[in-house]
Amino acid sequence: MFPRIVKTNKSYASYEYLVISESVRDKKNGGSTTKNIATLGNVKNFSKENIKGLIDGLIRLFEIENYALSDQIEVLECLEHGSIILWRALWEKMKLSRQIKSLLSRKESRIKIDVEKYIEIMVVNRCVNPLSKLGVTRWFDTTCYKMMNGYDDLELDVEYFYRSMNYLLKIKDELELAIFQRLQNLFSINVKMTFYDITSTFFHTDSCPISAKGHSRDMRPDKEQIVIGVVTSYEGYPIKHYVFEGNTKDETTVGKVLQDLKHNFNIEETTFVGDRGMISKLNLQRLESEEFDYIMGVKHRQNEMVQIFFDRNGLPENEYTKYNDLKIQDRKIAVKDFLLWKTEKILKESKVKYTQKSLTQLKDKLSVLDNDTAVKYADFKEILEDLDSNSDNKIRKKIFGLIKKYKNQYEDVIRTVVCLNEERKAISRKRRNFKLSERTEELEKIFSPGRKKLAAPEINKKINDVFDGYKRRFKKFFIWKKESESGTVTGFELDQGKIVDEEKYDGIFILTTSRDENDLETEKIVESYKNLQEVEQLFDDLKHFVDVHPMRHWLEVRVRAHVFLCILALLLKRIFEIDCLKSKATMEPLEIISQSKLVKHRLKFSEKENRYQVVPKVTTTTDEQKNIFALVGIKNPMGLEDYVW
Repeated sequence: MFPRIVKTNKSYASYEYLVISESVRDKKNGGSTTKNIATLGNVKNFSKENIKGLIDGLIRLFEIENYALSDQIEVLECLEHGSIILWRALWEKMKLSRQIKSLLSRKESRIKIDVEKYIEIMVVNRCVNPLSKLGVTRWFDTTCYKMMNGYDDLELDVEYFYRSMNYLLKIKDELELAIFQRLQNLFSINVKMTFYDITSTFFHTDSCPISAKGHSRDMRPDKEQIVIGVVTSYEGYPIKHYVFEGNTKDETTVGKVLQDLKHNFNIEETTFVGDRGMISKLNLQRLESEEFDYIMGVKHRQNEMVQIFFDRNGLPENEYTKYNDLKIQDRKIAVKDFLLWKTEKILKESKVKYTQKSLTQLKDKLSVLDNDTAVKYADFKEILEDLDSNSDNKIRKKIFGLIKKYKNQYEDVIRTVVCLNEERKAISRKRRNFKLSERTEELEKIFSPGRKKLAAPEINKKINDVFDGYKRRFKKFFIWKKESESGTVTGFELDQGKIVDEEKYDGIFILTTSRDENDLETEKIVESYKNLQEVEQLFDDLKHFVDVHPMRHWLEVRVRAHVFLCILALLLKRIFEIDCLKSKATMEPLEIISQSKLVKHRLKFSEKENRYQVVPKVTTTTDEQKNIFALVGIKNPMGLEDYVW
């Protein structure tokens, strides 16, 4: 049905009439034809005001509220929409609200607030626009949450958010286990290999009971901090996290992690992949006691056993094989061979004269040791006296102490993979030479011929200033010339021997593993360790995507709960990246869906009666947005069925 103007001719004159017509089917001739229903009169009798009054009257009479006066549309609010519904879809995919509510009901029967809703809001906020908890109460009113069914009447006092954080921490272990099981069901995550690493984040206060100064990964040694540890699956999903005191050392955190994986998560078989800071004799023993395999980075400058590789060209160039951007060597170290090598090194450094016969006797003695042998000094006394006939027995005790140190490991053969990055090698060498050049220039100013001679204390102070802070590590590359009588420093020169020794380490990193070559090939070991970068990427997101720092809390329970909120936000991001996008490129998709807004319009329907109506509308969804929403299971992103008006 529609209006139209019909022309007719009468008595040599032409007339135009306003009629209401409809299209009907012509049964006789086929097709369709137009049928006039009513004639409203000559169009000359209708002014613009008459037409407006007619339309307004029809709207009123038939209660049609879908039309408005085009010049009387007012935008009341523009609310964040696309980002909210995307992260909520992932939250619901993991059934986190249901899990939180269920777990809390078992522990707290009298909770009067919707804890799961407050937790959800805080987690989504960290994904969209990380703010303080007080900031979240204001941010809520800028999002479609305020019009959402079940959230529109939510109390926004910040104390409700704090209380919800307290409740969240009470179910931390149970919720993490439930998340782990959900990940297994949804994505069949691979825990045959698990990755663990730690980072730190700092405070602007010193009032938190678990904060302390320690090794800062944020380059803020002046601030107190906490240490955060995260375990991920092979794919990169976070499955467990820890909060330690700020001065906790890396290797001391491993025991708790292994216990949880084995006994709480019921992971019977896994290869534990950890960074260089995690390795220690105690940790390796714990891994073996839990029947876990491992791939660990080795601090090769500090590990005495791998020093055998850097002695007398222990890493021949022709034994490297190419793998991606690395050169790699798969090497084994027998503990008995190492003990013999180390003994000989101690004797040479101590300038002890020994015979090859006495060294052979020690080799024969070591060859019969097994892991159950309880060594005694008396068993080695005669051989050690032959090695060192000096009346001072300090060297003998040092050698026996070395042998005793490796008890229960005499039959062990350690598998290592030496990796050389040529590009990093060149960069390290260039950087060191530049830093040494800087130090040399500053020292030359102190000892320049025309300069006034300084007293010994002044010279020492100026030298210390040259090597202040991180520059202290370059001091070992200098030899100091001193006056024989007073000991005053009179000059310097570069120690070329130390520089050459340091160059051996450039571009090198070493891995050790309990897996043998028949079980896991060399390339797979390297690839697995490099996948530890997934945790490093997680830490980067922890600090820059969900913005864990600086800490705005000081109560221990709030600090721990805040970290948990951030980890939950990272879980959603990982699901979006890995499961939905099949990649790590999230910035552009998130920017695209953030352009979807929920707009509140106020429409005016009548000039005469001043009638209005508030109408919601989601901005038109583009094809790009539809594709992204579809990835998380949202079929109708413009739907308004979840909103209350």
